[in-house]
Amino acid sequence: MKYQKTNMTSGAWAKASELGNIKRAKIVSEANKQPSQFFNKDNSVKMQDVAKIRFDGLPDALNVSLNRATINGLIDAFGDDSVNWQNHYLTVETEKVRVAGKAVVALYLIPEGYKRMDDENGFAVIVKEGTKVSIIKDEDIPIINEEGESQIDLKDIPF
Repeated sequence: MKYQKTNMTSGAWAKASELGNIKRAKIVSEANKQPSQFFNKDNSVKMQDVAKIRFDGLPDALNVSLNRATINGLIDAFGDDSVNWQNHYLTVETEKVRVAGKAVVALYLIPEGYKRMDDENGFAVIVKEGTKVSIIKDEDIPIINEEGESQIDLKDIPF
């Protein structure tokens, strides 16, 4: 059987629920993919992107599993190589959320000149300040089969 060498990040993990007063941090390692404690629908192990983060006011760098919003913001700000994400000051934001019915605290690392907001589907995104994310309003959604005229011709629907 062939094996592949894996790069596991060792050390203590950050607890987002304990970072409420910390406002700045720096990434001090490359991000590495490694197995998480969660499983996909097909029972394969979910992967996570982990980097060492040095939080202002804490003595040691801690492991953090970077969420998709943080990763996308870092890519936009510094490029797609996680080596280039290191040693930039980032704003630390936390948010209480529910995941699979459980209350947890999400951690976002936001580059300077960027902000966290919700996209049109309600997902957290990190975008350059001044970027507008379109929000779909109820009046913009066409109504089908309402009394009177429909805004969509049923012949135009492909199914």
